[in-house]
Amino acid sequence: MAELAEPDPLSGDADDTSWVPRVDMEFKSDEEAYQFYNHYSKVVGFSVRKAWINRRASGVIISRTYVCYKEGYQGNRKDESEVKKPRQNERTGCLAHLTIKITANGTYRVSEFHPMHNHELVAPAKAHTLKSHRVAKKARAVIANAASQKAMMECLVRQAGGYRQVTFFSVEDAADKSWAPKVDMEFENDEKAYQFYNDYAKRIGFDVRKAWVNRRSSGVIISRTYVCYKEGYYGNKKDETQVEKHRIRPNERTGCLARMVIKLAKNGRYRVTEFQPMHNHEFVTARTAHTLKSHRAANKIRNVEVNSVDDSSVAAKAIHDHASGQDASSQHLTFLSMEYKNYLPVKRKDAIKPGDVGAMLEYMQERQVNDPSFYYAIQLDEEDRVTNVFWTDGKSMADYYYFGDAVCFDTTYKTNSCSRPFSPFYGVNHHKQIVIFGAALIYDETKESFRWLFETFKTAMYGKQPRVILTDQNPLIRNAINLVWPCTTHRVCVWHMYQNASKYLGQVFQGSRTFAYDFSRCLFDYEEEEEFVSAWENMLEKYDLKGNEWLKMLFEDREKWAVAYGRETFCADMKSTQRLDSISGMLKEYLSPERDLLQFLKHFERMLDEQRNAELQADFHATPSISIIAPSRMLRQAASEYTPAVFEMFQREFEMSMDCMVHNSGAVETIYEYKVISEENPKVHLVRFDSLNGTLVCSCKKFEFVGIQCRHVLKALDIINIKELPPQYYLKRWKKDAKVGSLRDNLGLATDIDPSSSKAMRLSSLCRIISIVAARAAETVEGYTFVQNQSDQLFDHVCEILQARPPEELQIS
Repeated sequence: MAELAEPDPLSGDADDTSWVPRVDMEFKSDEEAYQFYNHYSKVVGFSVRKAWINRRASGVIISRTYVCYKEGYQGNRKDESEVKKPRQNERTGCLAHLTIKITANGTYRVSEFHPMHNHELVAPAKAHTLKSHRVAKKARAVIANAASQKAMMECLVRQAGGYRQVTFFSVEDAADKSWAPKVDMEFENDEKAYQFYNDYAKRIGFDVRKAWVNRRSSGVIISRTYVCYKEGYYGNKKDETQVEKHRIRPNERTGCLARMVIKLAKNGRYRVTEFQPMHNHEFVTARTAHTLKSHRAANKIRNVEVNSVDDSSVAAKAIHDHASGQDASSQHLTFLSMEYKNYLPVKRKDAIKPGDVGAMLEYMQERQVNDPSFYYAIQLDEEDRVTNVFWTDGKSMADYYYFGDAVCFDTTYKTNSCSRPFSPFYGVNHHKQIVIFGAALIYDETKESFRWLFETFKTAMYGKQPRVILTDQNPLIRNAINLVWPCTTHRVCVWHMYQNASKYLGQVFQGSRTFAYDFSRCLFDYEEEEEFVSAWENMLEKYDLKGNEWLKMLFEDREKWAVAYGRETFCADMKSTQRLDSISGMLKEYLSPERDLLQFLKHFERMLDEQRNAELQADFHATPSISIIAPSRMLRQAASEYTPAVFEMFQREFEMSMDCMVHNSGAVETIYEYKVISEENPKVHLVRFDSLNGTLVCSCKKFEFVGIQCRHVLKALDIINIKELPPQYYLKRWKKDAKVGSLRDNLGLATDIDPSSSKAMRLSSLCRIISIVAARAAETVEGYTFVQNQSDQLFDHVCEILQARPPEELQIS
């Protein structure tokens, strides 16, 4: 058996054994272990093969074995008599190998190392001819140990058939710059790593290509390699005799080995694992670097420039003037008006298809004839092109006056690029069902467009403003709400935030099995500020995300979305717009731009009818004749007041109160304080009870946020022997009779109209009242018949009033 080769004589230190593998050595990655073993094999005199590998279901490598190139035996798979060119059997069954296994901290430890070979080793001078040490077939001219970069360049150029003067930019001068890549640098995502390397390339004078990429089954990128644009070689796939001379592609590649390799780290960021700065070709000058493909910014700048101007609702001609008005003196002008020319029409081409506008207008007018309370509005730009559309009907208006205290404005169409820009306003009724207040098609997302939309919605609802509105994180929407509804509380939809997190933190989600759970708890679970802040900081520390810019921005805006903030604002138990999932599913097929807009509008109308029928069914099941048998006095009271869906929520709180413990904290005059601890949450909640007026307040603020009393208050009432909940804690919007009573009392109608005001104002107020009455009456045949009969009597009575008035009092005012 052959002995191990002597150390590399070029190393200069025969006693240095740091290059020899040992059991328990650790490496950051399996690739680093391979490179170390490969270097050792080159010194010793053999080649390495990557043999067995063991992976988890997620794709993470658990263990790997690297073997000598003569490991095992090989033979022809077919019978030797059938093989025309039998392969030479060079393997000897050598047992030399190196095995690594993953550790708990994510590194790879050498678990087994066998150094002995059963064959003759090659001399170090010839080791470079072995396969694992061989340079790429057509790039052998690159001399790794050249005395200088200039010598390397001269060798390559001469081998190409001639020498030409090469202007070489010294990469050593750039090595210490902050803009130069370095091993172990980290980036938030692969695109930022590409942008960084591309910026470096522009400063040096070469172009960048995105080469190899390795993904998991889920699509997450594990590793990626960015190479010089002259990497490798290419030629025409066909024989040159079959290719027309004017179509023969010039071979500009030189087999350059310059590259940067990034790999996904445990913290979800991408770490530079390999950086090769050396090139084998001439660099371009700084003056012409912008002409290289990866540095051409015309398309990107064009889109950003035109979008920014178009977002301001500027006419196409004005945008063209803006595009043409770029500084012509710039030598690197990348925004050309000729390139702009077709962009804006393409941007809006997919917005509204030919024939959609006419069909939509015909549909809206037909609806208005059948339903006089139907309301629609269309926004046009300066060139009379449709940009946004809003519509609603009488039933939706009535629902808004009953349940419009909490509104969601849904823009989930943004998560699907192949969907119409459909955005509904909606809330929840007293049965915890979705009710649509209005709908919009938003083709132009600008601050002015959103402002127009909210003002149009406000007009359609006769000026009534919601107490709270939930939207996504769009700053344009936020600004528009502040202008149109300054007194309305704006909250951010946490469902949208979670969707954005999957985009900005996708690598972290894939790299950890527990991050999704910890992040979700921060979004939904922590009701106290201290708990939330502590959990957030622990999450950042645990997953090494303190430097993540998106999470920093999210935390700064926490008062808009975190459960721990704003609990004094009533949200009707709507933390997000995810309640609309069922509706989105029903509309998904018809939201496709391939469908006619008229088909979508009619399907949306059918869906509204189905929802309203479901509400009628729920109203029937909530009638007093269908009673709920309850074991306690308070539950019987709640069952008689609440709808069945809301009663289930209250019943759960009541049952949970049975497991709470109470401690009397004392009293000040008529105010009693109790410390209540829930079994599932050891946190102490403080309940205050004022015996003078029956006021109840809990530190958890569930009643203020949801409108239903919490388990802590119910436990405190049980301790002081109060068996019924004070009537003021049964909110009208959750009760069975939520839509019963005086229009003025329930909806605030006409309370601000002076009877002596103008005829137009009186007419507007009466139309508002009658449209709501008509919408409610039309839900059933009995209601329709009753209103129809009463209308004759009402009209006769009005005529008697008019006849009794002197003519001068009937003049139009």
